[in-house]
Amino acid sequence: MSANVQSKRSYTAPIIFVVLVVLMTLIIVVSTKYLFMKQTHTTDQGKQLAEEYNYALIYADRLHNGTDLMLSAKSEADRMRAARMLGEAHLASGESLGLFLEAQRLTTGQSTEETGNPIIVAMNTVFGEKSILASVGEHEGTLTEQEIAMLTLVRDGAAQMQQALNRFRPPSGEAGFRQMVTVADWVPNVVEASKYLEQLADNL
Repeated sequence: MSANVQSKRSYTAPIIFVVLVVLMTLIIVVSTKYLFMKQTHTTDQGKQLAEEYNYALIYADRLHNGTDLMLSAKSEADRMRAARMLGEAHLASGESLGLFLEAQRLTTGQSTEETGNPIIVAMNTVFGEKSILASVGEHEGTLTEQEIAMLTLVRDGAAQMQQALNRFRPPSGEAGFRQMVTVADWVPNVVEASKYLEQLADNL
């Protein structure tokens, strides 16, 4: 009887050890896979934010340079170049909207549905289908006083946006992409640019 008990014990210990090794291996494999997937997701999210930040830079740049050129245009060719820049600004605004919404969400803790409306309204006010900027300079002759005043406001507002956004340089590598999510040191610049955009829209 005693010999049988000792024999069973001698088998039980190795089996328990093998089971523990298998469990530990599975835990390590699952944990590694989870961390890899999480890192990949963070990298992809950061890459998207970096791309949107670049579009925000283009938006402010084209908005400023386009209005500035429209104000100083001496020929029809100048006006066409200015209109092309403004068209690029309009396209870039759509691509950068997600960045502005995310900055507001991270700052306020509210959902994009709750915080998004002011920035969307501001973008549409500055360069929506019904805005003066959408059709400025299409008529013959010199710019009207209303157009000059509006272009000046947009140019100066866009310059303020540029100053805020240019204080951060979006990354181009995976480590930098992850920092866009984990560190998020770009947020204050975008929030500041958002305020300038909303102020500009209020003045138009």
